[in-house]
Amino acid sequence: MRSLPSLALSIAKTLRVGSVLAIAGLIGAFASAQSTRPVISLEPAPASQADLQELGINGKPLPPVPANFRRFPDARAGELADVQTLTLRFADSTKLNTIASTADFRVEQGSSCVEGNVYPAKATCTLLVRFTPQGPGHRLGRITIEHSGSTVPFSLGLGGNGYAPVISFTPAVISTVPGTYPAAKGLLSGALNLTVDGGDTLYIADTGNNLIRFIDSSGAIASLGSPTAPVGLAVDSFGEVFYSEPASNAIFEIYSYGPQVQASGTGTGPCTVAAPCVLASEAVASPGQMSIDPNDQLFFANSASGAAEAIVHPEPTTFANLLDPFTYQELYPDAFAVDVYDNLYSFWGLSSVCQVSLQTFSAAANSQNSWKKVAGGRTCGFSGDGGQARNAEISAKVSQIAFDAAGNLYFTDTNNQRVRRIDNTTGIITTIAGTGAAGYNGDGGAATLSALSSPTGVSVDSQGQVYIISGAAATGTAQVVRKLGPNGALPFSSQLKGTASAGRTITLANTGNTTLSFTNVAITGGNPTDFAIDPLTTSCLLTPGSSLYAGSSCKVGVIFKPTAGGTRTANLVFLAHTVTNSNTVSLFGPATLPPAVVTITSPASSASFKSGTAVPFTVTVATTSGPAPTGTVTFSVDGAAKGTVTLASGSATLSLTGLSIAGHTLSAVYNGDANYAATGPVTRTITVTAAVKAATKVTLSAVTSQTSACKAPSFKVSVANTSATTHIPSGTVQLKDGAKVLATATLANGSATLGVLSLSPGTHTLVAVYSGDSLHAAADSSPIRLTIAHAAPCLNPIATPVHVIHRPAN
Repeated sequence: MRSLPSLALSIAKTLRVGSVLAIAGLIGAFASAQSTRPVISLEPAPASQADLQELGINGKPLPPVPANFRRFPDARAGELADVQTLTLRFADSTKLNTIASTADFRVEQGSSCVEGNVYPAKATCTLLVRFTPQGPGHRLGRITIEHSGSTVPFSLGLGGNGYAPVISFTPAVISTVPGTYPAAKGLLSGALNLTVDGGDTLYIADTGNNLIRFIDSSGAIASLGSPTAPVGLAVDSFGEVFYSEPASNAIFEIYSYGPQVQASGTGTGPCTVAAPCVLASEAVASPGQMSIDPNDQLFFANSASGAAEAIVHPEPTTFANLLDPFTYQELYPDAFAVDVYDNLYSFWGLSSVCQVSLQTFSAAANSQNSWKKVAGGRTCGFSGDGGQARNAEISAKVSQIAFDAAGNLYFTDTNNQRVRRIDNTTGIITTIAGTGAAGYNGDGGAATLSALSSPTGVSVDSQGQVYIISGAAATGTAQVVRKLGPNGALPFSSQLKGTASAGRTITLANTGNTTLSFTNVAITGGNPTDFAIDPLTTSCLLTPGSSLYAGSSCKVGVIFKPTAGGTRTANLVFLAHTVTNSNTVSLFGPATLPPAVVTITSPASSASFKSGTAVPFTVTVATTSGPAPTGTVTFSVDGAAKGTVTLASGSATLSLTGLSIAGHTLSAVYNGDANYAATGPVTRTITVTAAVKAATKVTLSAVTSQTSACKAPSFKVSVANTSATTHIPSGTVQLKDGAKVLATATLANGSATLGVLSLSPGTHTLVAVYSGDSLHAAADSSPIRLTIAHAAPCLNPIATPVHVIHRPAN
């Protein structure tokens, strides 16, 4: 069944068949339509590889290998594995046009199958293939051969278990997976789950768009099958995709990127471990999330009885109900997963209980209603990071659970707008992405400082990169896929030049399946001397040859001590025996400079200068410690820049000329240098007066006259500019009787009115005296004579106070 003719694969791609058993009839129909056998076929594996068919975990055998699939012995990344020989047989004369393989499987020189060669009917050729795992866990690959016998390439499936350490960082760099945010709009809608296969191809159940999408190593986004609101999603070790349609009460399988086949039926069981049913004959009720264990056993949430196990190989697929005791798995959207030991994990969100729980395979199979709390509990909320997960609080919605190669558990804490991880060896829970605020930001920076929006799906690839389905905005249904890693990010707050920050730590975890050995750790690139590893906050042993076991983590502390201002950057590089050989943490932070002491030494404050006189403007720039400041000073008058002068021996001077006759504000700004920040402005006010004051004429006239000693007179004084300038005199005037000052007033628009107390009887000679201002000379008026007659004593005399009347300008 798993080696359908290529024509059948092409035509059946969009078909939905009611049962896996119907695929046999489908093959027969295509076989009768074809007059020849497949042009190329893979010869059976030699007896020396028979033992590869029996390996498994928990004492469970691996499923039989499909006809066009070959398993390889286990291999360690970075080490040369043995070459395996694959023999191809030709039914007709065939020319091989191209032979291409995926990264985990390399076709070696010496193969007798060669591009451009023509092979006669019944001939064979060999491919020498070496397994070169690009990551830990089960690896999946293909060899694709384009040939003259068909327009459809011949494809060989390849698989094997890889062993490799993987370095993962927290916080990791976050980014948006290219293509999932086209034209500034989220590609996905209502997507709930995603998964990664053994070849690191990403699959997405795009529920709202009725699609199964996948992204392979090329980065291109394509779709499979014709689902209706798919939810659960899993890929087996042969690359065949399973998905659930809860609305249709059905499970489907997509074979070799081709036919879509319903894997469930309509029967009612009962199905038990002791008496399993055939899945193709049995109904499922609102099937939800899915997991496939290393033995290709499919587990899925099933609302009628909690969860079920389907042995997907060999056909016909068998089905055993496991979950009558697993009663806290209630609804199909709930998170559900199994680990490599077939422990079943589920989110329990009932009666204000928010927790992730575990039930062993044995307990489920034997109907034992026993479970263990993994995270959360009877209080919903957010707390506990850095402590034991079983003491933490999680939200009322967990959308998906996933595992990495080291057995660490990841889950989307959806209502907390975060993704969290539980370390396999320590049980410590940590937020690896999200701030708790709904949003879509932070790409290129630390994931823990970036906002997520209602994250749903989560999965981890072989390089420890975490994929997350998250909203493309704080609200709305449009979604993107965001990725954490492979590199880390450690940002620092602003730090004063020459001073050291406290140590900041980044967590380094071995998320692979074998021990990590360091070869070197160095800080390189950018400004490497500004950063240093802090021994006080570092728990990792970083000496060459030191190890970090799979599933273990440690912390590396870094101190930021900038040697200059501005943004400072460097890379903390870990060289180790991983697939990539090196892993990098970006270090960055802004550096500030201390201010200098800027002082105006001239002119003096409130100094006055005659018009046409140069004003020396001098500034000194000093510091209380450190080297002498260098650089330039920019001088301004009334906000307008007048020039920039280079410091000489700590001072700068600019001669100001052409200043108008008025008050002015002088300012200076030190522009900084490599050691000191720009400082200022510092300011000072001065006055510029006319070089020769304008002549003035003062006129005194009586407004009212005194006819008796009981009546007070008033006088008007006008001061006029007699020069060619248009300035109006200002300042003060006095009314004098000889040496006696009778009244004083301030000019308003060149004039003032003065009132006096009553004058004594007799003759008085009155003069108005103008004091002058910065532009106008002082002057006296012509005198006026006023005679006061003798009179009888006043009845109830009232003293009239001095008063000033300001008249508006004409």
